Amino acid sequence: MKYNFIFLLSIFCLNLDAQDLSSTMTVSPGTSVSITSGTELTAYELNLKSTSDSFACVMLDGTITDGTLVNYDRYVNVVGTPGVNGGNDLVSLPVKTDAATFNNFSLYNTDGTISTANYNYMPRSGDLYAFGPYSNVTDSYINYDGIVDASLSLQRAVGYRAATKLNGQTLRFSGTISKNTETVTITTIDPIIEPDTTGDPKNWNSVGNPYPTYLNSTLFLDENLAVLAEDAAGIYGYNSGTQSGTGTVGNFTIINRLVNIGLNITPGQGFLVANDFTAASSVISFTPAMRVFSGSDDFILGRSDNVNEMVRLKAEHAGGDFATEIYFNENSTQGVDRGYDAKLFGEASLSFSLYSELLEDSEGNGMAIQSLGSTDLSSVRIPLGLKASQGQQITFSIETSTLPTSAEVYLEDNVENTYTLLNQGDYTFTADTAISGTGRFYLNIGDATLSLIDNDVTTLNLYAANHKIFVKGELLATTQVNVYDTLGRVVISSNIVVGSDSNEIDASQLTTGIYIVKLNNGVQELTKKVILK
Repeated sequence: MKYNFIFLLSIFCLNLDAQDLSSTMTVSPGTSVSITSGTELTAYELNLKSTSDSFACVMLDGTITDGTLVNYDRYVNVVGTPGVNGGNDLVSLPVKTDAATFNNFSLYNTDGTISTANYNYMPRSGDLYAFGPYSNVTDSYINYDGIVDASLSLQRAVGYRAATKLNGQTLRFSGTISKNTETVTITTIDPIIEPDTTGDPKNWNSVGNPYPTYLNSTLFLDENLAVLAEDAAGIYGYNSGTQSGTGTVGNFTIINRLVNIGLNITPGQGFLVANDFTAASSVISFTPAMRVFSGSDDFILGRSDNVNEMVRLKAEHAGGDFATEIYFNENSTQGVDRGYDAKLFGEASLSFSLYSELLEDSEGNGMAIQSLGSTDLSSVRIPLGLKASQGQQITFSIETSTLPTSAEVYLEDNVENTYTLLNQGDYTFTADTAISGTGRFYLNIGDATLSLIDNDVTTLNLYAANHKIFVKGELLATTQVNVYDTLGRVVISSNIVVGSDSNEIDASQLTTGIYIVKLNNGVQELTKKVILK
């Protein structure tokens, strides 16, 4: 799937003032047209064109006559294997008719005759097409059925997965241009009703730019940040595994308050957002004020933000690699910071991944991007999560760093009891067994030397989520766990035996609120406040 978020570009801008065009007007890729307030465009057809890295753009503040049909021939990535030869795309409707159905889209009607271009260009298996929205009920994309789903309405501001059969092909969207605020409802599916493999809320939704202009991503976040998930308040752009660099983790390029701030969203571009998991539904708004003419190179090429004090840690094996990023920012804390931290999308479905975990109030979510306070740079120990198969030889390395030269970055492996100064070299090991989760690896960053690193009780991580209390890390002996309410009463008492680095305690009998959890096994002792939601 190919994404095309855009940087600033010097573009040709045509201002139309009371133009009367009796035939077809074509706007070439990379050309922008402004129809200003008080002016009207009249034409039989207005055709907007695009390529993989260049898009026609129309800023409508005036009017287009009712008889003018607007067509947007939107470049869509070729179907194939992500990162190799295509891998689908996420698109949205830059123009739309009032009665847009999937059948009309697949066999669009322009001048009274049926054209089969979309029908011929979209890959399909039987009646199933490579086109459809994302479903957070199934945590997957839907493939529309050409017969069963023929009458389904296509909506502005919704993101749809799509593909074409061959490189260079476009799909045609027909209808009118919106100059109004467009909204779309995003949802969370309660894990009690529709549990996924992790028991986490299913709150990912696919939305998209509803205008045939670029969309200012910063203004979009300003408008919608409050309704997005606290630990994933950003734009997640799927890049088919072809992108790398700052702000890109796995198959996603993330835009938030911290990374890729300069990226704008192309006409007809879809992307993923996460609903605030405490809300059953929220409304995402796209406003005309977000429309911009700015754009430049293709999103897949991208470029890195000039961000100070960050480190991008990479884990790789013979079959691929994965990275996670740690930032130090004066606006951030050791807990979750809306708009700065970004959790990993699709963690459970990944066969190989690397991530960090929040230092405070963690709910066990793997973080693609974690932002800490500026003062934390002097000394911090960050839990790392790794998912890898038995027998894989894995190498940890620093891929990118803007940390001060005085900052030392140690990778701690508390199974092998080793500390590797990654500033000076990589760390390689072979997984004797399958690895999943946190508890083994930690990233120590600061001015402390190796002799000051202490492998103590902080190897344990304790948090609450979905009315369960989780203990992760290596326990050195059978451990007594006591849970206290705010009045100091023991409400749960349990023992955890040695032998697992990931344990959970059922707290479903407790009401929502704040509790104190104490662990003690004579060697390790930990007391921590948790919140049951």
